[in-house]
Amino acid sequence: MPLLTEVLEEKQKVLIVSKKSYRFLDYFKKCLKKYAVDIFISPSSPGNFHIFDYCFFIDEVPSLAKLKKSQTYFIFFLLNKKNLSSSLLKELKKYKVIKVNSEDLKTQEVDRILWFIFSQTQEKTLKIETSFPRLKKIKTLNSLQLKIKQLSTKKNLIIFSLLVVLFLHFLFIPFLLTSSFFTYLSFQALKKEQVESSQSSLNKATTFHLTTKKLYSFSRPSLLFFNLALFPDNLIDINQKSQLIINQAIILLKNCKEIQKVIFQKNKTEEEISELKLRFVKLHQGLKTMVNQSLFLAQKINFPLIFFKKLNQQLLELSDLVGKADKVVSYLELVLSTYEPKKYLILFVNNMELRPGGGFIGSFGILTTKYFTLDDLKIYDVYDADGQLTAHIPPPKPIEKYLQLPHWFLRDSNFSPDFLEDYNQALFFLDKEIGMTDFSGGMVITTSAIENILSVFGNLYLPDYKEYINDKNFYLKTQLYVEKNFFPGSIQKKVFLSSLINQIFIKAEDISLAKLGLAIKKSLDEKQIVVYLDDDKIQSLIDSSYWSGRVIEPKCTLPQESCLIDYLFPYDANVGANKANLFINRFFNLKTTIDSQGNINHLFSLSYINSSPGETFPTGYYRNYLQLLLPLNSTIKTITKDGVLVEDVDQKDDLYKTIGLYFEVPPKKTVEIKIAYQLQEKLTGDKLYQLVVQKQIGSSNSDLVLQFSLAKNITLTNHNFSSIVKDSEIVYNTSLSTDKIFLMELNKNE
Repeated sequence: MPLLTEVLEEKQKVLIVSKKSYRFLDYFKKCLKKYAVDIFISPSSPGNFHIFDYCFFIDEVPSLAKLKKSQTYFIFFLLNKKNLSSSLLKELKKYKVIKVNSEDLKTQEVDRILWFIFSQTQEKTLKIETSFPRLKKIKTLNSLQLKIKQLSTKKNLIIFSLLVVLFLHFLFIPFLLTSSFFTYLSFQALKKEQVESSQSSLNKATTFHLTTKKLYSFSRPSLLFFNLALFPDNLIDINQKSQLIINQAIILLKNCKEIQKVIFQKNKTEEEISELKLRFVKLHQGLKTMVNQSLFLAQKINFPLIFFKKLNQQLLELSDLVGKADKVVSYLELVLSTYEPKKYLILFVNNMELRPGGGFIGSFGILTTKYFTLDDLKIYDVYDADGQLTAHIPPPKPIEKYLQLPHWFLRDSNFSPDFLEDYNQALFFLDKEIGMTDFSGGMVITTSAIENILSVFGNLYLPDYKEYINDKNFYLKTQLYVEKNFFPGSIQKKVFLSSLINQIFIKAEDISLAKLGLAIKKSLDEKQIVVYLDDDKIQSLIDSSYWSGRVIEPKCTLPQESCLIDYLFPYDANVGANKANLFINRFFNLKTTIDSQGNINHLFSLSYINSSPGETFPTGYYRNYLQLLLPLNSTIKTITKDGVLVEDVDQKDDLYKTIGLYFEVPPKKTVEIKIAYQLQEKLTGDKLYQLVVQKQIGSSNSDLVLQFSLAKNITLTNHNFSSIVKDSEIVYNTSLSTDKIFLMELNKNE
């Protein structure tokens, strides 16, 4: 067998060092294999290169120390204009450098590189300028130019121009909506009296609003031309006025806080008094501005949607509230502005033992004012004063008969429904009992009013009693510390009330002024606080707000030539010497019938429900002396109690016809009183019918139902209350929370 000898060719070894996987590497490796080589790829340089014939560095520059001792052929593949240092190249014998401006290499460019590497050329550097990126850019640019050319038709240019114009015309809307949103946030923060948060949101709202106005100034001429400017005009005005109102409210709130701090401060300097006067001036100006802006805004928000109707009503109520607040500030400023010290009488009455003037007088206070300072408030127990009365003062007959008291004292002096009469009577007793005179005015504050005020303060801690007092437990705690084991001459009532009032003054700076103002206004409106001042100018303002607790003189409130006046004022006197009014609910119903002859007949029903749990003090029987003020020209027909005719009735004719009767309501029982009466004056022709129903000082808010039945020849043309009208029947349900005036324009066909 012959032997064959075969010589094998050893392949050259090629190393490619590259940290990245470039796009051209795969194709480059394929081309290298044509040269019968073994290819190795590494992301980093090896320790030595002696086993490799060729080493490619793709965008890498190794250290000179590694390359100097090696016999390997080094090829430096440089991308993106990267360069090698000249010192490195001087140390190397076998090397070539290839510079390429892109990773995108075509076939002919790779072939050219390989030829350069393996050829015997003496050139050490090869530069490759690829044309592909530029071609790609040119192609993209040409494509874009083509699209622009296609879109740049006359029609498309017109449409594009119109869209730009429309965009610019309505660009103000997002800014307006954003401004309105921040205005709303500011209002919500202000309601919680978070002044800083409210101010921050308001600043943002104002910034967006100014931008809105600038943008809208461009749009408005065009919108005016097409009669489309009215709605955005109103929206921008509404937004601006809302911001003005909020800003003014913030200023007022800060101003009131400063006034509150200074007004209780004694021994003020002239500078502090001057500053206080200036703050009052600013307060008046701010309140008047708020009234005007609120009314303006209410007129602007005149849209038919329910939301806007409610908002409109709230703005009108805000205007009325701020207007009344301005009056209160005027009263306070006028009262404090006099140099001479003045005294004011405060009667604290318990309306759980109701009397015609508000309730049983348990205590009274003397408030002293000096020049722009609330100087002092001293509390007295009424029995301290009554114990010093030496003269005999005959009491009103109901007090003598039902309370069985032969003498009249300060504690029972408010037996008139008119506060001015009660105030003068109280002054008479104070003069006779303890020689107190020279008062400049007075007020009644009921238990309910104190509860309204305490609702703002939350829990008040009384250190002397180690108790927390609030609006929910005030009455019960008062009974515990004042009425329990009470005897004439005891000081426990005076001490308890003084301790409570001291804590109110101490905590006054920390409470919400807005909530306190609303609590006081609620008490004034509902006649839980009534006020009389000797200053005629101030008192006329108080009277106009119906805060003076006066019996209204029966006259037409509107300047009408033909006005038919009607009047009703029911009031109670608890003569049972208990606190049963806490458990009494009253319901009033007035049914009025006007027949074809114009005769006006009334049937007034009063239902008393006594929910007392038993006869144990302070609850029990409600022993009531009921009185009614009716028009002087009225004629009483019948009075019944639970359907039984009542004959023991007191009657007096003066400015009014006064009816009085006594009855009892046992615990857990109901009693109904009905009074039928007729007006002497008849309805003739066209007349304004005016019915005034007054609320008693200190009484709870009773339900009141008005029912009018008109003959067929009588028509109702207008009225000032929202009633249910069906044919000739008119029904209106309301609450006697304050004095009410009902107006009806009636026409009687002869």
